[in-house]
Amino acid sequence: MEAPLLRVSRPVSACSRCRNAKTKCDGKLPACTACERSNRAAECSSANDQFAKGKERSYVASLETRVERLEKQLAQARHRKNLTTMDIGSQNLLPSSNLTSGGRRRVQRKEASDVDELVSDFGYLSVNATARDFHGFTKEMSFARLVLSTSSVETMPRYSSNTLYSREHARTLVQQCLDEVLSLYPIFTDTAVYGSFEAVSQRAPTPLHWWNTCMILAIALASRSQVKDDALYRDAVRHASSALEHAESVLQPGSVAGLQAILLLVIYSMLDPSHFKSWYLIGVASRVMVDIGIHQEPAEDLRVNKSQLMLKRRIFYCVYTLDRAISIANVRPFSFSDDSANVDPPVSPIPSRSLFDPSMSTNRQALTDSTDPSAQLLKLRQIQSSWYQTVFQSNHESLMEPWQSRCSALNEMYRWIATLSSSTPTAVKHLLISELAFSSILLLRPPGTPNSLCSYGKALLFDYAVKFAEATFNMCSLSHSYNYCTSHDILRTLLVGEALIHLLQESPAIAFNVTPPNPPPLPTESVAPPGLQRRDFREHVDDAINTITRLDQIVQTLGCRFGFPPSCKKYHYDSTTTLQTLYTRRQQQEMQVLTQPQGVYTGPTLPSIVPSYPDAHGAARGYLPS
Repeated sequence: MEAPLLRVSRPVSACSRCRNAKTKCDGKLPACTACERSNRAAECSSANDQFAKGKERSYVASLETRVERLEKQLAQARHRKNLTTMDIGSQNLLPSSNLTSGGRRRVQRKEASDVDELVSDFGYLSVNATARDFHGFTKEMSFARLVLSTSSVETMPRYSSNTLYSREHARTLVQQCLDEVLSLYPIFTDTAVYGSFEAVSQRAPTPLHWWNTCMILAIALASRSQVKDDALYRDAVRHASSALEHAESVLQPGSVAGLQAILLLVIYSMLDPSHFKSWYLIGVASRVMVDIGIHQEPAEDLRVNKSQLMLKRRIFYCVYTLDRAISIANVRPFSFSDDSANVDPPVSPIPSRSLFDPSMSTNRQALTDSTDPSAQLLKLRQIQSSWYQTVFQSNHESLMEPWQSRCSALNEMYRWIATLSSSTPTAVKHLLISELAFSSILLLRPPGTPNSLCSYGKALLFDYAVKFAEATFNMCSLSHSYNYCTSHDILRTLLVGEALIHLLQESPAIAFNVTPPNPPPLPTESVAPPGLQRRDFREHVDDAINTITRLDQIVQTLGCRFGFPPSCKKYHYDSTTTLQTLYTRRQQQEMQVLTQPQGVYTGPTLPSIVPSYPDAHGAARGYLPS
C-alpha cells in the first residue's frame, strides 16, 4: 500500500467564527490566532470536542500522532517476529490445525486489528488533508472491506437461505474442482479441502471451513456454466455470496490461511468478471504473500516442518502463476518481479485418496514434474515472465531489435512445448498451446508499440494466430476442455484478432503469397528464427478466413458466458470487413494461374493437436456449444 499524497500545510477546516467572518484561520490549537486576538479563545471551535482524536486540524500534529502509532506497531511487529522465529517449526497451516489455539489466534487477531487500524489511519490522514468538515466513516473500514470495495464491479446479491447442495452432489463438485482447477493451482491439499467439506457437512464449520467449501463449490459451478445467468452461474453466485458473509473473519492479513482464502477469491473472479476484478485481487494476494514472507526461503538455521515448507512453496508459485496469467492477459505490469523472490521449486503435490469413495481417487498420485499440470503451467509462466519483464517493464531498447532479443524467447518456448509428455491431458495441451501462441504474438507485436516487424516476422505472426485460433477453438468446442476457459481467454482472443486484422489490412499479401519471405540476416552467434508452416495458396487463404471466423465464434461463445468487453463491437465490425475483403480477393486470385514454387523453412514449429477443418465455414456449423 502506497502512502497517500499529503502535500498541504494548511488547516483542513476553518473554525466556525473565522468561517462566518470569512477570514483566514491558521488552525492553531487550542484556539486560532484570530480568536485569541479578539479575546474569544473559549468560543473557538478548535477547543471543543467537534474535532476528536484522529481529526486534528493541524497537519503537523496529525502526522506526529500517526508516526507515534506506527512506531508502536513497528515495535510490536519486531516482538512478534522474534516469537515467530522461535516457534516457526510448530506452526500448522491447515484449517483444522493448531491455528485455533489461544495464543496463536490472539497474535493473529492483534495483527489483523493493527492492520485494520492502520488502514483507517491512512483513510483519515488522506481525507483530512484534502477535505473539509470530514466526520469519519473510515472508523468501520477493515482489511476485508478494503479488499472487497476495491475489487468489486457489482455488489453481490444477498440470499435469505444458505442451503448448500446435497452431500453427494457437493462431493462431486468438490472433486471436479480438485481435478480441473486446483490441479493447476494447488493452494490446498486434498486433505485440507475434504477436511473443510466434512466440517460443513457435519454442521460444525468454522468461518474458514465455510469459506473454503462455498468458494470451491462456486468455482466448480462457475467453471461448468456455459451462458451467463444460467442455473449453474446463479448457483455459483449464491455459494460465493454465502462465503462472503464470513469475509471479515476470513480475509485476514498475516496468515497463510488468509492468503489461501484470497486466492480462492482470485480464481473465482476469473470465472465471474461481472462481480470482481481479478487484477486487483491478485495484487492484494501478492502483497499479503510478501508481508508473510513466503516469497523468500527461510533461513538455513531455522527448523521448519517439511510439509509446511512444501505447502508454502506451492502457495507462492500459485500466486506467481496467477499473477503472470492475469497481468499478461490484461497487458499490465506484474505485482512483483522475478528478482524479488527466492523460492525453491515445489515438489509435485501427492494428494490423498478421496475420503468418501476410493473409486473417485484421481491419478495425480503418480504424477511427476513432466506431467503435473501445475508444474507445466509454472514452467510456461516462468518463460513468459522473463521476456515480458524485458519488453513491458524495462526500457524499450529491446523493441528496436526484435529478432536478436526475441528469437531466443520464441525458440525456448517451442523447445519446451515439444517436451510435453504424451500422457498430458488433452485439455491441458489445448490450454498450454493457446497460451504459447498468444505469448508469441504478444512478443512479436506488443500493443501500443510501433510496428517494426519485417516480412518474415509478419508471416510468423500469421502462423501463431492460426495456431492460437485452433487451440482456443478446441478449448471452447470440447466439453472436457470448456471448463478450463476463463474470462481472460476472451481478452486474449480479442488481442490476437486485432493483431491479425491489422496485419491483413496492412500487408494483405501475407494471406495470398505462396512464396515465404526470407528470414532476416542475423549475427553468426544469434539463435535462428523459428520456421514457417508449409502451405499452398488455397491453404493460405482458407487459414486466414477460418482463423478470423473461429476467433469470431470464440468471442461470441465466451462473451455469452463472461460478458462482452467494450472493444467487441469494434472488433466485430473490423472482422466482418476483413472477411469480405478476403473472400473477394480469393475469388480474384483463383482466376490466375499460380506458377511460383513454394519454399519451406525448417525450424521449431507449434505441434498440431487439433483437427483441421476442410472448408472456410467449418467454424460456423455447430462446433461450439450453444
